[in-house]
Amino acid sequence: MTIYDPHAVQKAYRKLIDSLSKPGTINILDEFRDSKDIKIPCNDSTYLFMQMLLDTEVTFHILGQNSETISKYVSQITYAKSAPLHEADFIFLLQNREAGQLVNAIEQCKSGELINPHQSATLIVEVEKISKEEKYQLKGPGIETVQFMNIYEKDNWIEARAQKNINYPIGIDIYFLDPEARLLALPRTTIIDGLT
Repeated sequence: MTIYDPHAVQKAYRKLIDSLSKPGTINILDEFRDSKDIKIPCNDSTYLFMQMLLDTEVTFHILGQNSETISKYVSQITYAKSAPLHEADFIFLLQNREAGQLVNAIEQCKSGELINPHQSATLIVEVEKISKEEKYQLKGPGIETVQFMNIYEKDNWIEARAQKNINYPIGIDIYFLDPEARLLALPRTTIIDGLT
């Protein structure tokens, strides 16, 4: 089983923070591509996120094929406990998930409370492709003027996310990962406008 070097994980964590603080920025986690020696059906970047974010203090939920088997394995390597979707701190949506599961996860996951907005879920979503194509315009904190992006995803998740984040500071943060190890973060403060 692959356990990533702590220095490499720190480097990846800095990219995660950079992505969150500069929404629309695409970071590449290429040093981890094709590096896991286990055969679980998720991107190498997703597996890295599991090792980076999960420990005994948090819970997680996985949506995708063979999620029960994968959850048992992830619990063994991270000591984190699997939890129902509406209780989980981290929700991993694998690319082989069923249609509609991203929207359902956004609607059902916890979004924190006014006194404890940090007690919301964080979603880590595998998608077909992330690009700088000008399909969506991003505005908000961390964006100097505007940023553009496109996320190739079958579910129509943008409206569900807008509804979930309507009562700031409560809401959710979402990280998108693609097979080319690209990472894009959308914190709850980012506003998305469609251009086409």
